[in-house]
Amino acid sequence: MSETVLILRASKWEFTDEKTGEIRKGCTVHYINDYQVETDNAVGDAPLKVTATDEAFYEIKLHKAPGIYEIGTRTKPGKDGQATVVLTKARFKEAFTLSHYE
Repeated sequence: MSETVLILRASKWEFTDEKTGEIRKGCTVHYINDYQVETDNAVGDAPLKVTATDEAFYEIKLHKAPGIYEIGTRTKPGKDGQATVVLTKARFKEAFTLSHYE
């Protein structure tokens, strides 16, 4: 699947699994898209959090965040077979900065 999003942050992480001693590594990306559901109790966009490939992380790192990106995602089996979304591609479109107001 492909969509245009505002990537807010991408971060790599690494830790040692306390149970197995295995070193776990990965990347997390936070973004918002144009899907918004307003209710009586909520307005605005809720950020989405997904795992990302190293290739996607380095593309985001190269062009910085926040920024507008065309992303590609895939699903993979997660815990108990639950579908997990993985960000596999990030193509930079344009920079994003907040305007400063007095």
